[in-house]
Amino acid sequence: MIDTQKEIARRLSALQGLQLSSVNRAADMLTLGFGDLRPVTNFRGVIKNVGEWALHIQCPWRLEKAAQVVATQEDLSESDERAYATADRLRGLLVEHGPCIVDGVSVSDDGGIIVSLSRGFRLVVTPDGIEGAEDWRFFAPGIDAAHLVIKGGAVAPESFD
Repeated sequence: MIDTQKEIARRLSALQGLQLSSVNRAADMLTLGFGDLRPVTNFRGVIKNVGEWALHIQCPWRLEKAAQVVATQEDLSESDERAYATADRLRGLLVEHGPCIVDGVSVSDDGGIIVSLSRGFRLVVTPDGIEGAEDWRFFAPGIDAAHLVIKGGAVAPESFD
């Protein structure tokens, strides 16, 4: 039996001290890049600049600053116009207006995480516990290695392929 909390903490320790380098969205999924940007070719043959590490979130999340909610997953679930505006606003806050560095990551026993960032920001990710549904994933883009996948609040078996 895998200790979900320890496995997540072990893998996410790679983020410690890295800068948040990109904020994007794919439909209602929040996509974050960490570390130096580097070029990779996507499945369509298009070259994109991506961070050393990526965190893709498809479950409830919220970004806070000084205990105030800055944005939530609901902001990406609205119209395309609002979702694009939210992604642009977050990119401005977290990437373009001075660096946000990962100060630490804490993990709950249900696969939830809190990513503490410099400048008073913190990202709170709360798996919704729907069996078989992906909550979030952590991986190195362009590298052929298993992704850390959280489904239904647990580490998915494919995380060890």
